[in-house]
Amino acid sequence: MTSVSRLNLGFGGALLGLAAVAWYLLVIQSPAMAMTMDITIPVYLGIWVTMLAAMMLPATAPLAVAYGRVAQARGGGRLAALPFSVGYMLLWTAAGLVPLAIFIWTRGAVAGMTASPLGHLALAGVLALAGLYQLSPLKGACLRACRSPLGFVMHHNFDSGAVGGLLAGASHGAFCLGCCWALMAVLTVAGLMSLPWMAVLAVLILAEKNWRHGLGLSRVAGVGMVLSGILVALV
Repeated sequence: MTSVSRLNLGFGGALLGLAAVAWYLLVIQSPAMAMTMDITIPVYLGIWVTMLAAMMLPATAPLAVAYGRVAQARGGGRLAALPFSVGYMLLWTAAGLVPLAIFIWTRGAVAGMTASPLGHLALAGVLALAGLYQLSPLKGACLRACRSPLGFVMHHNFDSGAVGGLLAGASHGAFCLGCCWALMAVLTVAGLMSLPWMAVLAVLILAEKNWRHGLGLSRVAGVGMVLSGILVALV
């Protein structure tokens, strides 16, 4: 194994280690980080980024490693995967402003299943919406792009420098957002700091992107979400 390969694999391991640290922080801090109306934007973004690191880095680490290998072959730096990962996280961090705006606009009415009288109706609606999106052609197209790390890198030839890495990471983040936004919407309504929901959705995202039956699992999960939404609304 060459030094470049070892470096890229080490970076992939570092991403997984960072995800493990994020999970640890979420577990020990979750009782103190419940969403309230007086939450500040910096605190919210800190929670959001920690949650992203825990849930998304394990699923995207293979693509970061693949990008690092190809970028170095094209003349990029030895740590080409680093700006790629930064661009990915910046895109998702910006996307996190949307649930924050919804939380403030609704005054927390859809913050969780038990946070308000409207909570269960909001959960039913978002489960049904997410389930239908899981079955849509757009979800399938975005998921196929996320499931083919080498294919994505070969068909998105950005410059080999740091700016190119940032753009490549943001581009992958856009596909990932198209793939997972509905699942994150479920998490936002179910409770942004709900560890059980985070764990279930993180496993689903990881399996969708990396398991050989991920496409089929996505559709099965979609049907299950629609049925769950109906059940929540009725019960």
